[in-house]
Amino acid sequence: MSKNVKWFTILIPTFYFLIPLIFKFNYDSSFLLVKFTELYVNCIPITVCVIFLIKKAIVKTFYKFVVLTALIVYLCSLHQLVTFIPIWHYSEGEIVVYSTIHSLNLVPFKTILESQMTDLMGPLLMLTPLAFALMSLSILKSKKKTIMVIMLISIGIELIQFIENSIGSAFLVYARSTYIDDVILNTLGGVLGVYIYLLFNHFIDKSQSKRLQFSN
Repeated sequence: MSKNVKWFTILIPTFYFLIPLIFKFNYDSSFLLVKFTELYVNCIPITVCVIFLIKKAIVKTFYKFVVLTALIVYLCSLHQLVTFIPIWHYSEGEIVVYSTIHSLNLVPFKTILESQMTDLMGPLLMLTPLAFALMSLSILKSKKKTIMVIMLISIGIELIQFIENSIGSAFLVYARSTYIDDVILNTLGGVLGVYIYLLFNHFIDKSQSKRLQFSN
């Protein structure tokens, strides 16, 4: 597979964020201006991340191309769910003074012990695909480095959510929670993703060695 084929995946963020706007062109100009601003504010950081990942990814097979494509779609979806900046909501909200300290919990294992197992599966598995893809595409090759990167990404997500919550709560339109337990669960999910990759890679290597033995 050509090395340049992987760069076609850079179109994914643009289409992902632009397509919803196509169905809103019958709205007034002020609405469209805010929505286009929202599009650029959200699309540009993701596109920069995607360019970095594409540049680092080693894509020599169709399977790796599929993994890269899935990774980019996953990142766009993850951003939409956990770090999306809702500028339209801010523009429509009423400015008030509102404390966000209730949404901040820095006590380790508090929510883990108080929550049901089903509620923990989301944070646990949220970054598992990312860890798997980073190693599968050889963007990161070290287990420790991958787990560390996942932990830093999780901390970054929680910081972004806290900032968004602080701004959004001032407009009475947005509410996110920032929990240290989410960082713990996300990191454990990263560990899970690393070991899923190692098991999968071991299975592939074993299958290939059996094929070679059979052909000989």
